[in-house]
Amino acid sequence: MSCIKAYHEMEERYARLVIEYFTLEQKEAIFHTTNEMIAKLKVYPSQTISPKGEFQGEFCLEFADDYDKISEDFFESIIKKLDINRCEIG
Repeated sequence: MSCIKAYHEMEERYARLVIEYFTLEQKEAIFHTTNEMIAKLKVYPSQTISPKGEFQGEFCLEFADDYDKISEDFFESIIKKLDINRCEIG
């Protein structure tokens, strides 16, 4: 089984985290963790799901105007909670 992969991109006030999943369990963990962090931190990123197979796909979280850099704590919390050890720069 492949590990969850994450790709992070920031530019001025734009921030994006793409999380790639390979199993139904990983997908459910990503959705649960994301919803938990949204409720806890009271942030509301744009969310896009791109299926790439029966259980594979990408989950994209974006902040288009992140003036206050709220995405940093949000993304870091998700990465830690999902036990992602390495996040590539996109």
